[in-house]
Formats: sequence, structure tokens, C-alpha cells
Amino acid sequence: LPLLSDVGSNPSAIDYYSRVASNLAGAGRLGDFLIAAEGLRAASGDAGFAARINWRLLSRGVVAALREHGLPHVLEFLRDADRIGVHATVMLDADASDAVAAACRQLLDERIMAEFVEAIEALANCGFFVKGIVDPMDVLKIFVRKRDPDMAIRYARIFPHSQLLLCNTMEAFGKRKELKHALKVFGALKDQLGGINMFACRSIIDICSHCGSSVQARIIFEGLLAEKITPNTHVFNSLMNANAHSMSYNFSVYKHMQKLGVRPDLASYNILLKTCCNAREFNTAQEIYEEMKKKEHDGILKLDVFTYSTMMKVFAEAKMWKMASNIKDDMRAVGARLNLVTWSSLINAYANSGLVDGAIEILEEMIRDGCQPTAPCFNIILTALVKSCQYDRAFRLFNSWIEFGIKVSLSLEQKGSLPDNFTFCEEHPGTNGGTILVVPFRPTVTTYNILMMACGTNDERAKSVMNEMKRNGLCPDRISWSILMDIYGTSKNRNGAIQGTQKNATCWNKT
Repeated sequence: LPLLSDVGSNPSAIDYYSRVASNLAGAGRLGDFLIAAEGLRAASGDAGFAARINWRLLSRGVVAALREHGLPHVLEFLRDADRIGVHATVMLDADASDAVAAACRQLLDERIMAEFVEAIEALANCGFFVKGIVDPMDVLKIFVRKRDPDMAIRYARIFPHSQLLLCNTMEAFGKRKELKHALKVFGALKDQLGGINMFACRSIIDICSHCGSSVQARIIFEGLLAEKITPNTHVFNSLMNANAHSMSYNFSVYKHMQKLGVRPDLASYNILLKTCCNAREFNTAQEIYEEMKKKEHDGILKLDVFTYSTMMKVFAEAKMWKMASNIKDDMRAVGARLNLVTWSSLINAYANSGLVDGAIEILEEMIRDGCQPTAPCFNIILTALVKSCQYDRAFRLFNSWIEFGIKVSLSLEQKGSLPDNFTFCEEHPGTNGGTILVVPFRPTVTTYNILMMACGTNDERAKSVMNEMKRNGLCPDRISWSILMDIYGTSKNRNGAIQGTQKNATCWNKT
């Protein structure tokens, strides 16, 4: 046999020494395999010798080395093999690949995170399909829980779809209100892209809003303008939503939006309505709403339920029940169906205006329209009675709803249009072939709190209401105990107030 140094381009000699190298690998002698393979390559000058390596023996040797020496030894081998032109990760069979992946997952299970990331980096550099080892986002969530943005960034950058992973990681930090870490990931994403990505920019502004930092949202936006980048409509909307508490700022942003030629969409106008509602600028809200209706008439916009709900809320707070009722007519004119929010806002508009009977009629109309009322709908009416000092009527109405529910007459057509999940406890024949539905009333802790406020200075009655709450399986909250203590104080019941203070302290400790 020729010496290794005399192999040259002799094919039979190259085959022979390739078999020798393969057998060394199969015996688990990976270091000797590398020496033989490197010598063979140097002697033959042929990088194609790697194709003559027996991949089955190589795979067997890797599995044996994993078992005897562990993952670091195999990773070192794979790096050295890659350096001399033997791309071992590509040559491994399924069993060997699975064994390597399992060793990586074991590091993850034991939360040895630094070594896990180093292993994935090494495998990725050698061409191993690292995405199949474990879902990258599952790993990134661990770093989010550990509040470790640096390691999250390092791990995400291993993968080809690192931009998406970084965006998701940024949002994950945002959900936990870890704004500092989310901003760090955003900075890494910006550096990687060599500029600002609009989707990432919108996401980080939304995160700032979620974390209550409208100032940081403004800083990010100003950074866009400083780089002479024109934000898109979605970024403008996110910025205005983050600053919905500041009417002057949002309208300046809206004007800047128009100046840059960025066309506002429905969400833009809805956020402006929300801003006006927060600022209690009812006239401005109405002007915007009229402008939106004109655009809808011209086919530019299509108003949605959020628009109508916001306007109803605006008019409800302004005690403009007629205007709120007109919104309902506008919705029906365009075929839009009122939902729970719009009906609740309309009930509130009547109740805030002191029109309790009108609010009850709206509640009945809501049922006829097929919208299931919830406890807050009833609570709005009870609150209106308490605010107008109609305490006895509040109790009578509550007791009537508890005992009999709320009875509503429906035509056959209305009955047939009710959704399948509409809940009612009784049904009786009505007039003209119609039907009478009895819709149940299920009070909440808030309901009983309202009734306690209707007790005035009668501490015994308030205590009785609280006991009834408990009998119905509800637990008094801090507001319940605060109301009771206030009544005890007003009625000069010192002992009751002390007991209430102790109970309230217990409630605080539990929560």
C-alpha cells in the first residue's frame, strides 16, 4: 500500500484511506478520523474525498461519542470536520441527527440556557437544521420570562427568520409590560435591518401605549421624522391611540398626517372620536362624526360598530339622549346591527338623562333585537335610580327582576331572528300569534354594591343586602366593605365601622 503522503491522485489509494477514516469514525475515534481525513485531503489535494466517507459509520461514531463524551465533544468534532471540508452535519443519518437534537433539548429542559444557545449556534454554523430541534419561540419565551433580552436577541439571530422572531419577542416583552427590554429588542431589530421597519415601529408604539408611556411613543415617532421617513397610516394610528388622552397632541398629529399626504383610514377617525370622548369635547366629536358620514356617503369610508359605539358613548356622557337615539337610526339606515356595547351606551344615554323608563324601554328593545343583556345593562338603570335618590324604586325594580325576570313581547319574526345562544327562562303565548319571553336577571357584586348605596344611612338594610349577596354565592369586594363602612360612619355605628375596617383589611390581603 502507498504511504498517505504518496496517495496523490491514485483513486484506489484514496478509496482505501477513505475506508480507514470511515472505520475510525465508526469506532467512535472521531479525533483519529479527523487526523486521517485531514491528511488524506492534504495528500490528495482533492476536496471531493469527503464524498467517499461512509456516512453510516460516521453517524454511528457520532452517536457513540454523544453517549460517551457528551454534546460539547461532538460539537467540537463537527466544527473541526467542517473546517477540513467534511460537512458532517449534512452526512448524519436520522438517528444521529435525532440524538444530537435530543442532547440539545436536554440542555433546554435542564434550563442550561447559555450552553444551549452556544450549541444551537455551533450547529447552525455547521449547517444543521436547528429549527427542527425545538420551536424557536418556545425558547424565546423562556428568555422573556427570565427578563434576558440580550440572550433572546442572540438566539433569535441564529435563524433566517430572525426579524419575525425579534418582533414576536418584542411583543412578548410588551405584554409583560417590560418596556425597557422591548425597546432593547427594537434597537437590535433596527440595527439588523439597517433602518426602521414600519411593522416593528408600529408594534413598539403599541407596546408603549400598553405600558402607559405615551412619551416614549412620541420619541420613537420623532425618530422616524428625524430620519426623513414618512410613517404609514398604521404607525400614525398607533401613535394617536397611545396619546388618546391628549386632544391637542392628537389633532396636531392628524394635521401632520394630512400635510405628509398620508391618507387617514376608519381607525384614524375612530381614534380621534375616542380622543374627543376622553376630553369630553362633544361638539368636536360630532363634527368629526358628520365628516365621517359624508365620507361614507361618498364611498370613501365605511363606518363600523366602533364608530357608532363611540358616538353613543359621547352623547351618553353629554346626556344627549336624542342624539344617541339618532345614532341608532343611522346604524339601522345602513344595515349595521347594534351590539352589546352600542345598546349599553344607548341605555346609559337615557339613564344619565334621568329617563329611567326610557332606558327600560331600550333594554326591552335590545332583547327584541336579539341582543342578550348582561348584568351591567341592568346595573346602569339601577345606578340612575340611586343617583336620583329613587332608592325604593331601585329595590322594587331589583326584586321584580330577581323574582320574575324581564318580560318582553316578541312577534313571530322577532322570535325567529333570535340567535341560537340567546338565553331565556320562560316563554308564554302572546297576542296576535306572538310570544312573551322572560329573560333572567343575574346580579353581580356590582349590582349589590349599587343596592347598598341605595340604603342611605340604614346600616341594617345595607348589612342585609351584603348577606343576600353572600347567600347567592358572591363574595363582597373592597368596594362593598367601603360602602358598608361609610354607611356605618354616617349612622354613627362605631362598632360596625370597626368590624367593617377589619373585614376590608382581610379583603385587601386576599387580593
